[in-house]
Amino acid sequence: MSSVLPSFSDPSAPIAVREEMATLRAALDAALPRKRPLDRNLLVATWNLKDFGSLTCKWEAGAADSPKRDYRALWA
Repeated sequence: MSSVLPSFSDPSAPIAVREEMATLRAALDAALPRKRPLDRNLLVATWNLKDFGSLTCKWEAGAADSPKRDYRALWA
C-alpha cells in the first residue's frame, strides 16, 4: 500500500463510517476497564501483514471492486 490510511474521523469519511466508529469507541470505553489513568486504552494485536497487501483505496468498496477490503474494513 503506497498511500497513508486516512483517519475515520476525516471529513472525507462517509457519515455512516464516522458514526459506526464513534459507537464502537463508546462501547469499548464502557466495556474495557482502564488499567491506568490514561486518556484511552491501547489494544495491541498482531496480524499476518501479507493479508493487508491488497486494498481498495476508498472508504466503501463497490460491487465491481476487488479486493473487497477497503478503509472501512481496516478501521473495523
